[in-house]
Amino acid sequence: MAISPSHSLGQIIGYAMELAFFEIIKTSVSDGGYYVDRQGSRPARNYRKKVTWIDYNQNKHDLDFVIEKNGTDEVVGIPVAFIESAWRRYTKHSVNKAGEIANALIPLRLTYRGHNPFVGAIVAGEWTIGGLTHMKSQGINVVYIPVPVIVDAFKCVDVDFNFNEDTSTEDLQYQVDKWSSLSDEHKWSVVENLIKSTNPYFDDFIGELRTHLSRKIDRILIVPLYGDVLYAGTLDEAINVIHNFDAGLGYSQSLDLKKIEIQLRFTNLDKIDASFTSKQDAIQWLELNKSY
Repeated sequence: MAISPSHSLGQIIGYAMELAFFEIIKTSVSDGGYYVDRQGSRPARNYRKKVTWIDYNQNKHDLDFVIEKNGTDEVVGIPVAFIESAWRRYTKHSVNKAGEIANALIPLRLTYRGHNPFVGAIVAGEWTIGGLTHMKSQGINVVYIPVPVIVDAFKCVDVDFNFNEDTSTEDLQYQVDKWSSLSDEHKWSVVENLIKSTNPYFDDFIGELRTHLSRKIDRILIVPLYGDVLYAGTLDEAINVIHNFDAGLGYSQSLDLKKIEIQLRFTNLDKIDASFTSKQDAIQWLELNKSY
């Protein structure tokens, strides 16, 4: 089936946006030891191009960007941020897309709640207040970029993306053909324009992202089901407490441990709560989170 020129223009805009936003996100976390994954071949994904993560219902979600702690090309790290991006030319399509974004990000945040990941959406074009509010009300950090900012970025290569529903198919195809005829260097100049022109819209978003990623553990509460509340200042100290709390609390070795509740409290007031039925599982989880 032939792809309509209107759809092709949307794909071109989405392609340029993805490259620009990747550079902005990567630069913002470059000093923290983070890996920013995006669509493209990666050994850690068996060279699959899509960035796919699975939620607690075994639903697969193809994402635009995932920030991983300690990730590399060869190793999938801890997911600390899930970010989607989208372009919509008409508001009538934006409401459904806002729902799709939320339906991907919220289940993933719940699935990986042990890492309390940041969730964000970078949207450009025509979006209703209702669509934006729908995402924000669910704790999704949103960047909104108006149509003119995107359209202006393409003017440097004389491609006019200021189309509407009345624009003829011939005119749309003409712009698609002009883009296709450009060299890689000229296409990259559009990406550079997008990076420069959209950067100011990212100020709050990047600030929230950096605050989230730079949080430090303030204290750790450890609650064995048969015991009192214990406190630790670091993850290593918490692991030591769990190894030794039978003797430390004076409980008989014959008592069965039913559950361990662990609560991480961070300097930015975030919190992560986890529950385990064995010491070994609790210690493994703490070891996994030593990146904080």
